[in-house]
Amino acid sequence: MKNIINNKKYIIFIVGILLIISILLIIFIPKNKENNNTNDNKKASLLQEVLKIKSIKEKDNPYKKITNTEVINENTSFRNYAFITDNTAYVYDYTKLDKGNFVYKKIYDIPSSIKPMTIIPGYGSSIEFIDYNDTKYTIQDNNTDNKTRDSYDMYLNANYSLSDYLKWEYSTTFLGRKLDYDYISSTSYFKDNTLYAIYYTNAKYPITEKISGNYEGETLIKIYNSKILKTDKAFYEIIKYFDSKQNKTIYTTMKINLLTKYYNEVLNFTYKYVILKDGTIIPIKDIMQNRFHAYQENEYIDGPNYESEIPSVFEE
Repeated sequence: MKNIINNKKYIIFIVGILLIISILLIIFIPKNKENNNTNDNKKASLLQEVLKIKSIKEKDNPYKKITNTEVINENTSFRNYAFITDNTAYVYDYTKLDKGNFVYKKIYDIPSSIKPMTIIPGYGSSIEFIDYNDTKYTIQDNNTDNKTRDSYDMYLNANYSLSDYLKWEYSTTFLGRKLDYDYISSTSYFKDNTLYAIYYTNAKYPITEKISGNYEGETLIKIYNSKILKTDKAFYEIIKYFDSKQNKTIYTTMKINLLTKYYNEVLNFTYKYVILKDGTIIPIKDIMQNRFHAYQENEYIDGPNYESEIPSVFEE
């Protein structure tokens, strides 16, 4: 009888220990998970990594943050002194960005029947863009006394309206044949997740040619500044180089590693800056780690001087 009682006490003791362990697991496992999530949220940012690469202390951070970014989204298309967001066209003083000042003015509301795709690079006061129906439009400056000059004042002095006669079927008029595309820029376009180069020779119309590169297999989303490709997984720079074996210019893509690593932080690009979602602006050249030479702050497709300068895996 005594043994039976002792066995019951032992069983109750074991059950009690197991119950206590179960309660502790219920209490502490969620906390551990929460702590892990907190650690993930504290991972380095693109800004912090750039500072580290350039050996700059965080207290000496030279990069500016613009605060009035409500008129910019991922679809905004920039050129010098002008940008279009959805159906609104703006002019802005890109030279003030160096001091962290985003100075802009709305100049035209594009009719809702038009869906702008991309702004066309240009240096005059009139602003051209292409819509998703392969039509090129011009928001024309009607101020005949406005002198052409490289100044924000030229755009502020403009008198804008959407031209009725400067309206063209873009691909047929400027590329010589009707093109079916999902997205087009002045130097490249894509269709069905295949990228194509548009480049000029001595002929009247440019040549179009498929671009092979490490973007293949991904979903293509947008082309910024005519040369930065965004996919569903990464950012790439469209580059070109002369292939001595084929005796021709080759176009390809080079993954921009830092932008890809911090993909979800990126909002948009001007010619000079990457704009982050928190308003921080960083010169694009500062996030290029192993590029063949300094990034060119314009819309032109650039490339190495020699084949040997191209990274073997086409990643900067």
